[in-house]
Amino acid sequence: MATQNRYFLYFLLSFFNNHYPSKSSQLIHVFHGRRTPSILYKVENEQLFPAFGLFKELKKEHLEHYLQILSSKKLLQGNEEDGYLLTSLGYKALTQYFEHKKYPSAIRSLENATLRNSFYLQIQLISQIFSEKRYDNKKYSPSIKEPIDQESVKEWLSKQEKPMAQLALQWATELYDLLLMFTEEEASIIVGKLTGHDIIGKTNRQLAESLEMESVELNVRLNNTFEKLIIQSKASEGLLLNDFVAYLDQRTYLGLSKSTYDTYLMINEGYSVEQISEVRQLKLNTIREHILEIYLIHPDFNIQPYIPVDQYERLNRAFEQNSKYSYKQAKQDQEDLMFMWFRLVEIERIRYGRENARADTL
Repeated sequence: MATQNRYFLYFLLSFFNNHYPSKSSQLIHVFHGRRTPSILYKVENEQLFPAFGLFKELKKEHLEHYLQILSSKKLLQGNEEDGYLLTSLGYKALTQYFEHKKYPSAIRSLENATLRNSFYLQIQLISQIFSEKRYDNKKYSPSIKEPIDQESVKEWLSKQEKPMAQLALQWATELYDLLLMFTEEEASIIVGKLTGHDIIGKTNRQLAESLEMESVELNVRLNNTFEKLIIQSKASEGLLLNDFVAYLDQRTYLGLSKSTYDTYLMINEGYSVEQISEVRQLKLNTIREHILEIYLIHPDFNIQPYIPVDQYERLNRAFEQNSKYSYKQAKQDQEDLMFMWFRLVEIERIRYGRENARADTL
């Protein structure tokens, strides 16, 4: 595929399969990070996690053009009206390409989708502040200019009880230790973005050139590498990085929309769906959509309180008899079935099947 967008085209191709047709009108919402229940479900069901919110400036007409290129190469079949499916030739080409290129395999959920960009920017600013502090240099220009990021970092630093000099040494030590868990290339990607005393972080173009990557490939790899750093930081209790990620997670609403986050807080306080609806003066269906969003973003969310036991068991039996059991069929079987019940069980079974498939490959 002779094109300067080679990596992007194969990356795009990876979001197609031979079961669920996809259209540009759907994928553009995935790339833009739209948070409707239908888009979030599509991301979960088809494992489109690395694409979510990654290309917010991508235009639909450009996406359509790329799909036409893949279709002309017989890597996809179909059209915009009915959707595109991956062909056997496309699957073979995709497999061969990513035998030699890195795929963003660390991004396996939507849990850090909104956290990742803030973390990526603010870790650069914090590292610069601590680096300049160790050299007692107060006359420097911040590498990250956005007021919202600067205010966030300032607030986090104000919560720390240790002296800045001690924090600076601790931060550097922790970051170094964590980077030892990464490949040399991944560590180079992170360090390449950092600005410090007498060191200026590389622009994305400079970093892409130094690593001999296309700009889109670097963008994808940056997201994957910082996702890994977030995961490692979350798992490292007691570290400054762990504290910073937890702080930033709260500022970005734990990956939820603001309204869903407010519902989530009330759930944790023991409010029922009906009580939340009444207090917040929102429709019951809106709160139920919030429940679905919470579960789609946070796989460990307990769904049992939101499905009657008999409905949970009945739906599971139906799925066991027919893995393609649809909501339309479910409504025919039981007219008063609530969509939230159906979708929660369906999502749980999708994840259960995926985990079993992974276990079988180990």
